[in-house]
Order: sequence, then C-alpha cells, then structure tokens
Amino acid sequence: MNAYARVCQPIRYLYQTFFTKKSILLKGRLARNASGSFGLKIASAGLSFIVGLLLARLLGSTGYGTYAYAMNWVGLLAVPGTLGLDRLLVREVAAYETNAEWRLLRGLLRWANQAVLIVSSGLALLAAFIGWILVSHKDSLVQIPFLIALTSLPLVTLIRLRQSVLRGLNRVIAGQVPEMLIQPVIFIFFIGAAYMLLGKRLTAPWTLGMNLAATAVAFGVGTRVLLKTLPLPVQETFPSYKIREWIRSALPLMFIAGMKIINAKTDIIMLGAIKGPQEAGIYSVANRGAELISFILIAINTALAPTVVNLFAAGEIKKLQKIITKSTRIILIFSLPIGLILIVFGHWFLLLFGESFTQGRTTLSILSAGQLVNATMGSVGLLLVMTGHERSVAIGVGISAALNVILNALLIPQWGTAGAAIATASSMIAWNILLAIWVYKKLGVHSTVMGEFVPWRKR
Repeated sequence: MNAYARVCQPIRYLYQTFFTKKSILLKGRLARNASGSFGLKIASAGLSFIVGLLLARLLGSTGYGTYAYAMNWVGLLAVPGTLGLDRLLVREVAAYETNAEWRLLRGLLRWANQAVLIVSSGLALLAAFIGWILVSHKDSLVQIPFLIALTSLPLVTLIRLRQSVLRGLNRVIAGQVPEMLIQPVIFIFFIGAAYMLLGKRLTAPWTLGMNLAATAVAFGVGTRVLLKTLPLPVQETFPSYKIREWIRSALPLMFIAGMKIINAKTDIIMLGAIKGPQEAGIYSVANRGAELISFILIAINTALAPTVVNLFAAGEIKKLQKIITKSTRIILIFSLPIGLILIVFGHWFLLLFGESFTQGRTTLSILSAGQLVNATMGSVGLLLVMTGHERSVAIGVGISAALNVILNALLIPQWGTAGAAIATASSMIAWNILLAIWVYKKLGVHSTVMGEFVPWRKR
C-alpha cells in the first residue's frame, strides 16, 4: 500500500462513518433523537452562557459565587432526593412499554413521584434547619440565598423523574425542551426585567427567586407534555407494584448518581467553604466554559440509552460495538475544536464575564483537558448502567469521588481554583479509564474512540 492510499483510507473511513447511507448511527429514531438532542444542547449551552454572562456582569464575582454556591447545594441534595429513581425509570419504562406491562408502568410512576416528593421536601426542610443553625445569622449573604435555593429542591427532583419517563418512552426531545429552552428563556426575561427595576440593587437572593419562578413554569409545561405523551392504557389501568425490586435496583443507581454529583459539585462547594464565594465564582465560570465540551457527549448519551438497552437485550453485541464506536468518534470530532479554543483563547473567553474572572485561565485549561479525555473514552457509564452493571459503575464512581474529595482537600488550600481543577480533572480521568476497562471485560465492547482496532485496517 503506497503512502497516498494510507492517507486516504482513514479519510474515506470517516466519510463512510458519518455521511453515507450505510451509517448505522445516523439512521432512524436514534439519529433523530441524537440530532435533536444535539440541537437542543447547542441552544441550551448558548442560553446558559447568556445567563452566566448576565449574572457574572450584574452580580460580580462575589455575588455570582454566592448564587453558584447555593445552586450547587441544590444539585448535591437532588441526588438523594431522587432516590436513584430517575435513572431506574429510563430503563424500566422502556422495558414496560416494550412488553406492554401497563399496570407496572403506572404503579412505578405513581410510587416514584410520591416517594421523591416526600423525600426531597424532607431533605429541603432538614438542610434549611441545619443551615439556619450552623451559619451565622449575620451572614445573610450566604444564608438567605441558601434558603431560597432549597425551595426549588422538590421541583428539581420531580423534573428529573419526568425527563427520565419521557426518555424511556423515546420522547427524548420533548423531555428536554421545558428545562433546556423554556426555563432559561423565562429566566433571562426575568433578569432583564429585574435589572430595569432594581438596577445595581439586583442581588443573589433576587436572582435565586427568579430562577425558582422560571423553574416552576418549566415544571408545569413539562408535566402537561408528559400527560399527553403517556400511552392511553397506562392512564386507564389500575397500578401494580414491585417496590422491593425497584428499591433494590434504585439504591446502587442513587449511589452512582451521588458519587457523580460529588465529583461535579465538590470543587465549588469546597472552594466556597475554604476560599470564599469570590473564588467559587471564578471557578464556576471556568467550569461552565469547560462543560461546553461535554454537551455533545451528553446529547448523544441521552438519545443512545434506549438503543443500548434494546441491542444488548437482543444479544446484538457487534451492532452495539459499531454504534458505540461511531458515536464516540462523533463526540470527539465535535468536542476537540471546542476544547482547543478554550485552552488557547481562555483569557478572552473569561474576559466576557468580567476582568476579575480572567484569573481562572489556568483553571479553564485544566478542566478543558479533562473533558477532552472524557470525550475520547466514550459512553462508559451509560453502557454499564443500561446493561444491568450498575454496581460496577457504583464502585468506579465511588473511587473517583473519594479521590476527588481527597485531592480537593489537599490542593485547594495551596493552589485555590487551579488545585480544584487538577483534583476534578484527575478524578474524571481515573473514572473513565477504570470504567472503560470494565465495559470491555463485562460486555466485550470497546468504548473508546479507537474502537476494537485501528478503524481503517482491513480484517
């Protein structure tokens, strides 16, 4: 084979993968869901960027740090609040619909919503009570925003359940529109109206109150979408329950989600506690930028979940391998330019939020590098959870979370935001490598961007 052919074969392979009619990934419902999720993710990322830019400009690094600190606590508490049922619902709803087990489907939905509402409301009250006791009453800068943010906890948990049900019913796009489009648009409108009325008096508590109102509107819209989407037999039949079985499956999933959220929120929470809200604000903006890299992975994972369940149940491992390999390459192809832009032009990106945020340039570069590694490893967690290996994911993410907490505790006091970024990126890379190994051992699937072998090599 001459040099010209060696150069052309990889290019020809990529063209066939992404643009020819033979492409498995870009056909049918999976293609529609993936492309729709991708489009929504782009729109949501743009709206999220506008929200972050507005809040950073209007509130400053300290006010924005207070806002981010309070919202990260809500994200952390939402994990035990959902009891792991959000992830369970995707799998079980898809299975119950396929097998026409309408009574079990209705029973699962009723029980899940009741349980989550009770638990999340109790957690919000408990956290408010503990925060009221531990935080000085004079420190209203942190206390009042924290209490306002906790009010949204029941709504956030119920929203996650509704999104999971719609994903299980293969209404992936409909499940995401209320929170990814409607909520941020309304929030931006509220911010603009409040600034016109309050001007420089706009504070973090006001902002959190507006966020709560926008979330409530999105919750109402999403609930209406779900009621219209549920199959008619589900609404007409009597419920049946398998509560013990559901709890037994949900607990490992809750642990997985808890460890993941610790990985995602520990850095900001520990920064806020150790270094104060200003450092947390700078880090939060840098982290928001790095998360732009992962939205392609998340969009494809959202559409991929039901397909993984169906192919694995049918024993079509070779077809599953092809889809996973192609999806991982698509993820990397779109993620790499974003990551490189953030690493090279990080100073100008952060300057959009204000001069004080440019201190986070090194932090942004470290977090971006970690996200690029995440993109190359593929949908490791999704593959294991959707094929019934949630306990393996729980072990892996537990190891990663422990590493993250330890590294944050060691590095934040000396290096601040950069130390938090090193801790988070390191734990993310360790988690991906460990789970990629387990995906291969348990499923026989190579999840990374390389697939089974060099992709254009003849076999």
